[in-house]
Amino acid sequence: MTTLKERLRAGETIAVCNPDYPTPRMVEFIGTLGFDAIFIDCEHASTDFALVEELARAARSADLATVVRPWSNEEGLVNRYLSCGVDGVQTPHVQSRAEAKAIVEGIARWEGDHTAKLLVAMIESEQAIAALPEMLNIDEIDVFYIGAVDLAQSMGLKGNPGHARVRAAVDATIEIIAGSGRVAGMNVQGDLDAVARYRGLGLHWINVHLKTFVSRGARSFIDNVRGPL
Repeated sequence: MTTLKERLRAGETIAVCNPDYPTPRMVEFIGTLGFDAIFIDCEHASTDFALVEELARAARSADLATVVRPWSNEEGLVNRYLSCGVDGVQTPHVQSRAEAKAIVEGIARWEGDHTAKLLVAMIESEQAIAALPEMLNIDEIDVFYIGAVDLAQSMGLKGNPGHARVRAAVDATIEIIAGSGRVAGMNVQGDLDAVARYRGLGLHWINVHLKTFVSRGARSFIDNVRGPL
């Protein structure tokens, strides 16, 4: 089976789903929809190590890759998640080349074959964007992932990732990453109609929340139930 690493190197665009309320059965269902990977959030969710193992096992049975986000980039924590059987880690708040290199070096000390694991580095602040040119030549990073929500906060626009200044910074950052020949990633949140535009800018790792689809469908259903005949 071709790995996600190989598919990224071939220039493919990868579709990633955050199940939001993760269970093994939900992961198996997502596997029927055509996604390439699931995102397991352990920074802002209550998912524990035992559940991460179960989700990774369910994903393998559904031909999905798994990427987990720890709540910090501490070496022991990151490597413990790798030992849960996930296919990669998405490390939050990477602010500098030195921090990125420390993460890479820590993963290299993991007990398994670390070269087979994906590393997604999150760029979530103006400081991180400023340091991005120095990070883009770190070969071990597979995806440079823009966190628009935290970026907005760093720009003094907390809770407003759709602000024109934030959107302009996001667009420019995608173009910088793609222009360097590296892979840009992002969560499109509810902006599903903008996916084609982001792909045109060079986005190749596209994450979305499952609840986005549920919310859209539910609102349409409720409108039909309660609207005029």
